Amino acid sequence: MKINSIKTALFIAWRYLFSKKKHNIINIISIISTVGILVSSAALIIVLSVFNGLEDLVSKSFNQFNPDYKITIVEGKSFPKNMISIDKLMKINNVESVQEVVSDLTLVYFKNKQMLTHFKGVSNDYPKKSKIDQLIYDGSFELKRNEKPFAVLGATVAGTLNINLNGLDLLQFYYPKRNKKNLSDPLNAFQILYIQPSGVFLSHTQYDEKFVFVPIDFARELGEFGNQVTSYEIFLKHPSTNFSEQSQIEKVVGDQFLVQNKFQQEELLFKTMKSEKLMVYLILSFVVLVAIFNIIGVIGMLIVEKKKDIEILNTLGANKNLIKSVFLYEGMLISLIGATLGSFFGFILCVLQQQFGLIKLGDGSASYIIDYYPVIMKSSDFIIVFLSVILISLAASSISISGLRKYKTNFDFYR
Repeated sequence: MKINSIKTALFIAWRYLFSKKKHNIINIISIISTVGILVSSAALIIVLSVFNGLEDLVSKSFNQFNPDYKITIVEGKSFPKNMISIDKLMKINNVESVQEVVSDLTLVYFKNKQMLTHFKGVSNDYPKKSKIDQLIYDGSFELKRNEKPFAVLGATVAGTLNINLNGLDLLQFYYPKRNKKNLSDPLNAFQILYIQPSGVFLSHTQYDEKFVFVPIDFARELGEFGNQVTSYEIFLKHPSTNFSEQSQIEKVVGDQFLVQNKFQQEELLFKTMKSEKLMVYLILSFVVLVAIFNIIGVIGMLIVEKKKDIEILNTLGANKNLIKSVFLYEGMLISLIGATLGSFFGFILCVLQQQFGLIKLGDGSASYIIDYYPVIMKSSDFIIVFLSVILISLAASSISISGLRKYKTNFDFYR
């Protein structure tokens, strides 16, 4: 009679897993392996979920500042605004507004303090279209009042220059003149304009130190841009998840212009975050690998202990494939129990972090956007962790049973 059933192999492996062993060290190593897999699997779930939360937080912070699409010229700094048909862009489905922008690096001087930053010249309706007026921290997002220009500064710029919105002092903007340059009189080589600050915005991003918003006419005069723009910014009626409008915009503007969606505008940042997430996953997977390779010792000792059982199975008609499957499934069961429990505890800890914010950011002070580490769980992370444990476990168990032929015994199975 031949015994060649997967169900039989699983049944025997399950019995071996929980049955009392003659050598207690086998049980100890099995428990250590299971706990190791449990802890490392839970750590993988938690860390990947935290990375998801941080990525979502950063994405929301930058996306609140960046336009849905940004159009810049491939070669050069600026271009005539009539090179692009605004009417054609407005006809694209879901496009609400197309805004002219003039932006460049400038030196801002205020009360014996100075800072290199960027001026960003925009129209009066830009704040409402972009919803950047919702980021106002102090004062108001006002660029013009009775034809008088005003500037809105990023929080870091305002702090560095020690801006007082209630004072009468004006900001001084310095920008190199394009044509007139006199080395004997350095100040004459700069275009100098004055403007009063009206507000401070806070985005919790690098833009807090990167931008000062000014009226677009002021920006054109400062940089002598004339009838040119440095970019067009497009805002949509409804948020786009698949960026379906991008290909249509690219057809309108042509190959000489670069069209970037929200994520492409911060491509380096998001690529860095994904690379960091991958590296952490690989490091923790190595910890899982170390924990799972204890299974090699468990199976090796179990083979030695179960010599008589193997002889009986062989006598009953079990072939070598079935007996190999028994020990292969033994290792897989240890890993699956550890991975399942690890995923469960990882899920519970993530839920507790979401609800109660157990782990604080820094010392828990109000110097961060949020007080605790953000957590977002994704089913794909659970699947990836589970598959990783199964594949590593399969490799470790296969290595263990590959030594069966080298094991010298008088059983027919090993001959």
